[in-house]
Amino acid sequence: MKRLTPAALTMAMLVVVGLLIVGYVAKNLLAREAPPPSDPIMTVPMALADLQPGTVITEGHVALGRLRESQMVPETIRSDSVVIGRVVKQPIQAARPILTTDLYAPGDFPPLQLGPGMRAVAVSFDDSTAAVDGLVRPGQHVDVHFTPASYRDQEQTGGLTMTLFKGVKVVAMNRSTSGGGASRGGNNVTLELNEQQANILILARDKGNLTLTYTPEKGDGGVAVSREDRATLDEILGLEPVKQPFTSEVYYGSGRTVLQFQNGRPVGNPTMNRGNDFTPATNPQQPAAAPSAGGASG
Repeated sequence: MKRLTPAALTMAMLVVVGLLIVGYVAKNLLAREAPPPSDPIMTVPMALADLQPGTVITEGHVALGRLRESQMVPETIRSDSVVIGRVVKQPIQAARPILTTDLYAPGDFPPLQLGPGMRAVAVSFDDSTAAVDGLVRPGQHVDVHFTPASYRDQEQTGGLTMTLFKGVKVVAMNRSTSGGGASRGGNNVTLELNEQQANILILARDKGNLTLTYTPEKGDGGVAVSREDRATLDEILGLEPVKQPFTSEVYYGSGRTVLQFQNGRPVGNPTMNRGNDFTPATNPQQPAAAPSAGGASG
């Protein structure tokens, strides 16, 4: 029978210790890979990318992610229908559960940051191209252009487009005050305007089409009108005020032609009078023929 040498005994002890270590590590790994059935995995809405305060959450901002029930807190939102349409109050990191404390209450929005004496005026656009196709963001500046649907000199000039304002600030885009831009459909853009600019824009949006163009610099105003608390379309377009019509009477012997003028142009149908009988004049440029001598009663 062989006797154990010190070297063999040491080797045996090392093997036993190694087996114990391997068993301990394996036990921990298996414990991580196979959690107890009492901690199920839940699916909760998570942000696909970092969301900044002021963002209005849409379906494109969130997706369902996996989270263990033991990691959930009472504030964890469990349904994506709860977050759609809500406004971000605190920064939300991507791939993290969304908490009720991260959002404003349903229907609430952050207060708009406006300068002293300024107003927030919203304008609707039918497509994104009128709002620079999604390239403009809240906090940037735009020029506002106006194309009237009709005006006095349209037949002579063929149309008109003018710049209403230069470099006004965009404070919100589709109700979002963060970096969200225009969508591919209709868009609502909220601009920071003074009282005079607000009156002009409200009238212009009902009288034609508005378009925005991006500008990197802040402007200093818009169209000058006679009063800050009101604006007329003629003032916006730079047209002279409408003058009161006047009547001109031209006498030719015993005949008379009556012409009416407005803004320097004849209006209506001229009339020709012989005695007390008024009849339309066939040609206002030719004088009315006087009654012949033979036709006069004697």
